[in-house]
Amino acid sequence: MSQPKKLQNLTNLQDRTVRSSLAGTCAGRVKPWQVEDCAPRTPARPLYAVDGWFLTQRVSGIQRYAIEILAELDRQIPAGSVEIVLPEGAPQPVYDNIRVVVQGQANPLWEQRDYPRYLAGAGRRWLCMCNVIPLHSPDACRGIAVWHDVCYRARPDFYRDPRGRASAAWHRLQYRAMAARARRIVTVSEFSKTEIERYYGVPGERITVIYNAWQHMQRVAADESIFAGAGKWPALRPGQYYFSMANLLKNKNFPWVLRAAKNTPEAVFAIAGGGSLQAEARSLGLAELPNVVYLGYVTDEEAKALMAHCRAFLFPTLYEGFGIPPLEAIACGAPAVLVSDTPCMREIYGPHAGYIDLAANPGNLRQITPPAADPAAVLTRYAWRESARRLAGLMGL
Repeated sequence: MSQPKKLQNLTNLQDRTVRSSLAGTCAGRVKPWQVEDCAPRTPARPLYAVDGWFLTQRVSGIQRYAIEILAELDRQIPAGSVEIVLPEGAPQPVYDNIRVVVQGQANPLWEQRDYPRYLAGAGRRWLCMCNVIPLHSPDACRGIAVWHDVCYRARPDFYRDPRGRASAAWHRLQYRAMAARARRIVTVSEFSKTEIERYYGVPGERITVIYNAWQHMQRVAADESIFAGAGKWPALRPGQYYFSMANLLKNKNFPWVLRAAKNTPEAVFAIAGGGSLQAEARSLGLAELPNVVYLGYVTDEEAKALMAHCRAFLFPTLYEGFGIPPLEAIACGAPAVLVSDTPCMREIYGPHAGYIDLAANPGNLRQITPPAADPAAVLTRYAWRESARRLAGLMGL
């Protein structure tokens, strides 16, 4: 599938690198979370060791962020200047310059026991990419935490069942620990930065915004066979369906898509995602909508084709730190993305998306503010290569 002309050569994005200083040991007395400015240098030995537990997890937006930034970082740093630590049996990434270290057996306590044990023994600082840090590592091992959002603190109403309350308690503990212990915090949007400042009092100068990006979608070949002949989903015709990717997390707002389908019976709505989406639809009294096609889990190749040929990609989220799926949809050629009218979505997508006022629009495609600019133009704002440069600057590399 050929890309629109405006999407070509975007990976050659060359913006100025923003550098900060976390290199080596600097003289003087500083607060626990501060590191004095000093000139970046190549360390004689690795200063940072990445928490590689995310490699054992299913890939969602948080894991994608870690995977892609580290892959680009590997192309930019001196050999052996960064390590990644992972448990035995975890998939081992192939890097040229990041050194892979295997430490301990995979177990639920690995990030809190085996990983910090390695840090202390090797004299490394942690680099934790996925909202979790070691709670009891020595002070000398304190490092950089990537804190994607504060959803568990900002929206406790999303986590009412026992499993949700337990998860919220654990993540709020982690939020407090990152606020208290991280030398520097990375987050994925200015919106998330202000939320961290608001809820946890972290000074803005401790927080660096490093965005998500979309170039990983270029590695995926669209599976156009899903539309050939009768196709895998005969009800879907290129250009004649709305597409969304759903789950049962409250912030994803799956019910809005169902209400939009009910209110637009002449349109087809394709919904990808596993779990009990149809059971949830039944509980909402919206199970028998003939214009809704439940796709189940789809492959990356299928998702790319579905994004490329939809009428619009729907993303009625209630809360996000960044919200990468619409960006991926645009990168795949979606002619429009329709997102919630929230500060985060406005920051990330600007005039390049259509906006849903969730306070006034419970599920009506006819009441959406249309995009004011070409969606594809937003892609120039985001590149994994630039994000990796910014992280390298924080690490003093």
